[in-house]
Amino acid sequence: MNKSIKYKIVVFVVAIFLTLLIPEGIYKPSQIQQIAIVSGLGIDKSDDKLEVSVSMIVPKPSSNYSPQQTVTSAKGKNLAEAISSIEIKTGQELGLAHCYIIILGEEFVKTDVTKDLDYLMRSNIMGNNSAIFHTDKTAKEILEVNSKLSEQNINNLQNIAKFNQEHYDSSNTNLINLFNDYLCNCHCSVMGSITLENSESSSNSSQSSKSQGSSQEESSQSQSSQKPEQTLNNKGDAIIIKNGTKLIKLTKEEMGYFSWLDTKAQTGYLTIENFFDKNLQNAKITLKLKHEKANFDATLNQNTPILHTKISFECFIENITNETDDIQSIHSYLLTQNFKDKVKEKICEEIQKALNLSKAYNFDIINAYNIFNNKFNKKWKSYLNSLEKPDDYMQNIQITVDVKMESKF
Repeated sequence: MNKSIKYKIVVFVVAIFLTLLIPEGIYKPSQIQQIAIVSGLGIDKSDDKLEVSVSMIVPKPSSNYSPQQTVTSAKGKNLAEAISSIEIKTGQELGLAHCYIIILGEEFVKTDVTKDLDYLMRSNIMGNNSAIFHTDKTAKEILEVNSKLSEQNINNLQNIAKFNQEHYDSSNTNLINLFNDYLCNCHCSVMGSITLENSESSSNSSQSSKSQGSSQEESSQSQSSQKPEQTLNNKGDAIIIKNGTKLIKLTKEEMGYFSWLDTKAQTGYLTIENFFDKNLQNAKITLKLKHEKANFDATLNQNTPILHTKISFECFIENITNETDDIQSIHSYLLTQNFKDKVKEKICEEIQKALNLSKAYNFDIINAYNIFNNKFNKKWKSYLNSLEKPDDYMQNIQITVDVKMESKF
């Protein structure tokens, strides 16, 4: 066989090969066209149906390279049906692998959320590390407002979800932790709460429009009738979920009471007011606490559960407001026994408030059940069986507090 024939055969084979491959490469839709990248998921309760909203990343060229987001919603009798409806509406499969946050609306958390969220846990369509937050509005509203905020905006979801991360807070509450808490003996979870607020820029523009002359009165009325721009906020408030259902909403200050009993807390702040000594008169002292540690021991004293708490930390002076403005040599003399007693009194007071809240609403987010069960086991279960309602064990618990503080002034 001569060279020319061999050459023609090779050319013919290559042509057939390209004919088979090129159309597929040209006409096959890209993965971006087939799959919608979901960054946030919202769930609301609407009558007897669920309304699911998804925040999808839209890859469009822009000068600042920040991706645009669009929010799409659909209703269904369950999560699977609602998600399927969104996929039909958008013509794309929802890619939930990169969904970093799940927002639960107020009406939804009044029901057992685990019954519906179980679908996300079992379907493997998204990661279990998605952070979960509550809102007293609707989840759809939160996602819509967030879609209008830039990546650099300090109030976008990715930023405010990290609020107070080192303290006793639900910023670490994710899908798998929610179910672990639901199935444990305490059946309680802490879930951060996100709110909607009017942005300062919109309120300022509204005030400036009102200050304009009478010739612009109609324009001012038109602007004031418009819905003000809104922004997101995480004040540190949280809700307590018990048996999958919202029990109570706690403020940032109330959540702070529980931080002393959190073994994961590392830093915090403590304010001492109305403090008097030879250097200070009616002073307000704010301390920054570092390397905070909480250790527990337990005793059952005549059928009374007593939780012994040992708290240690290093303290730094963050701020001092003194009535006489004379703070000379304050760093040398502040850590007196009188001041230590004042700090311990303040900590004991806040821990008692945490215990009172736990008793009033009958929840256990300090894992008291596990502390007693791990030490006494059969004796603890016998104690629970002696109660009229075993779930009311928090009502009889007492707490003792031992504080060890070191100065780093």
